[in-house]
Amino acid sequence: MKKTIIAFLFLLGGRLANAQCNTAAPVTHYITQTAPGEIYRPNGSAWKGGDTVKIKGNNYTVIEFNNVGGDTCRDLVIMPEERLTASIFRIKDNCHNIKIWGGKNPYGIKIINSALAITKSHHIWADNIEITGGSVGVYCKQDYDASDPETWQPGYVMRKIKLTNLWIHDVNGEGMYVGHTSPDGIVYNGVNRVPIRLDSIEISNCLVERTQWDGIQLSNARNGCKIFNNTVRDYGLLNKSSQQAGIIVGSNTNADVYGNKITNGTGNGIELFGYGVIKCYNNTLENCGLDGTANGQHSLYASDYVTRTESNPRQTISITNNSIKNPPKAGAIMVTGYANNSFPSTVQGNKICLVNAPENFLSIYIKVYPAGSSVSGNTLDCGALSALPLKFIQLKAEKIAEKTYKVIFEVEEDALIDRYEMVIADPKTKEERVIKIVIPDGKAVGRKIYTQTITL
Repeated sequence: MKKTIIAFLFLLGGRLANAQCNTAAPVTHYITQTAPGEIYRPNGSAWKGGDTVKIKGNNYTVIEFNNVGGDTCRDLVIMPEERLTASIFRIKDNCHNIKIWGGKNPYGIKIINSALAITKSHHIWADNIEITGGSVGVYCKQDYDASDPETWQPGYVMRKIKLTNLWIHDVNGEGMYVGHTSPDGIVYNGVNRVPIRLDSIEISNCLVERTQWDGIQLSNARNGCKIFNNTVRDYGLLNKSSQQAGIIVGSNTNADVYGNKITNGTGNGIELFGYGVIKCYNNTLENCGLDGTANGQHSLYASDYVTRTESNPRQTISITNNSIKNPPKAGAIMVTGYANNSFPSTVQGNKICLVNAPENFLSIYIKVYPAGSSVSGNTLDCGALSALPLKFIQLKAEKIAEKTYKVIFEVEEDALIDRYEMVIADPKTKEERVIKIVIPDGKAVGRKIYTQTITL
């Protein structure tokens, strides 16, 4: 018992040390390989909150940081001096208060044939990174380690992880595998070991495309999680059962899902399996659930899973103001309540676009089973759908008068689309506004520059 208490005190002391803020002026540090083609656990004892670590060189097989970071006042920024490519990029063993940033160049960090791996760390922000070619794009969780009690529940909490502005494409498994998918535990040598939890996860403004399995999977992540403004397309290409959703809020997770665009996938576009109040709104889903069967799968699917090792509020689903185009026969929205672990759900204001829709389309394409649920204001509407995302070469808006903007855009390839919406911030007031771009003739022609003047 004495050894356990001493170990705990050392651990507590380490956490308290992390909380002390650096008051010195920021310093820029430069690092290079620790072995040929590797940056492996460089000595970061001199790095403090507010400092920047610039990686020299362009090509590495491994980049790994271990137990380094900033403080609660300022992150430690890790970035390339120019651009860099790595076969794997790891953040592990109590790294904390770090921003891994690709720099000012688009996707200044590129990870090929492997993953951005974040394990047993907290307050980590990954931004402006390209990931391609591996079995998973982002791997962010901690598996059980018999030699490390912090990996057993209750132990470490992987708190405040942000994944923003990532381009994940052409991977052989999940685009993002964030959080353990067995929150009730896995049996190791006859003992059930419950995995540690994540908390306060943000996944935003990412492009995830051409994944063999799920696009974005978040599980075992507790309070205040958000998945928003992401584009997920061409997901579940392998058409493998239970590994083919666009966005998943998994077991033992509380998260809001909003402003995402999910297109062209074999599985459910959005799956909601978490606890408590889960808000799913302002998402655009098109051609989801096309698994080759007669009925297909759902555009939006919810089920009230129970996590035995936690005492969670019942699931309360709110699905509002989503735009769903071409849902399969299985349905546009399905809220099951199969586990009898739900409070009444709210499904309202959703727009569904169907060709030759039957008069009773609402009863066919929207099914909500929890008793006392409210289903209202859902309409058949193809004209009001938000436009699908285009792959822009350039897209910018310039304010030329109080309510007038000049928009210049160029797309990479031809696309049948008649309008596009972009959110811009007023340069003075920072107020966000939605600008609706009208595409001439309902078709954007690749490698052509368009200029429009728009008055709000």
